[in-house]
Amino acid sequence: MPCCIDQFAADSAWKAIKLLEGLKLQCLYPSSLTCCGKELYNQGDRESARELGEKMIEQYDECRYVVCLGSGCVAYMQRCFARLFHNTTFHNSYRQFLDKCFELSDFLINVLHYEAAGVKFQHRVALMDHCTTQRDYSSPAHPDRKGLAEEPRKLLQGVEGLTLVEMAQQDVCCGFGGMFANNFTPIADSLTKRKNDNALAVGAEYLTCTEPSCLMHLQAYADKAGVGVKCLNIIDILVGEQ
Repeated sequence: MPCCIDQFAADSAWKAIKLLEGLKLQCLYPSSLTCCGKELYNQGDRESARELGEKMIEQYDECRYVVCLGSGCVAYMQRCFARLFHNTTFHNSYRQFLDKCFELSDFLINVLHYEAAGVKFQHRVALMDHCTTQRDYSSPAHPDRKGLAEEPRKLLQGVEGLTLVEMAQQDVCCGFGGMFANNFTPIADSLTKRKNDNALAVGAEYLTCTEPSCLMHLQAYADKAGVGVKCLNIIDILVGEQ
C-alpha cells in the first residue's frame, strides 16, 4: 500500500520491502491489491468504496501487521471505515484491521524501534506535515494522539549528514487533495507554489512527506516551474545515498 506507490513509485515500494526484510520481517504484497477506496469515497461513491475496503480487509486478514507508505490512506480508513462497516458483517473485521494498520514511519519507530544507523544523506531536507494525516491519523501504538509529526522527524534526524529544516506553514495543504487539484486548479496551483516557495526559503534541497500522492503533485509542479526543490519519499532517504 498505497496503490499510487505501486503504480508510480515501485522502486520506493521495493526499498521498503528490503528494509523490512532486513529487519527479519516476512513481507507479503498481494498481487491483486487495489485502491483502498479513498478517492471513490471522497467523490461520493460509497458503495464502490465499501467493496474495495472489504477486499483490502480480507486480503490482509492473516497478517500480523499492515504497513502503508501513504499516511493519507491510513487516515482515510481510520476515519471512514466506521461509516462504511459499523454494524455490518465486517464490523469486527474492520476494527481488527485498523488495530494492525500503520504508516511506515509510525511502524518503524513505535513497533520496531528502528534507528537509521549507518545511513548517510548529506542534504538539507524539509518535512511537510500532511494536512489530512495531522487531522485524522491515530497510531495504533498511541491511539490517544492525533497526527504523525514526531515519528518521521525521528527517522530523519537519525540519518547521518541530513539537516532537517522546518519551513513555514508545513502543515498547510499543498493543493493536491485528489480530484481537488483537477476541479479547482487555480487554487491548487497557488497552494502548491506557496509550499515550494516555503521549502526554498529555508534552503531545502529536498522536500519529503508521509503521503506520496502529495509528493507526486509537488514534484510535478516543481518540474513544470523549474523550481530547484526535489521531492523524495522518506524510504528513499532511509536507504541513503547509493
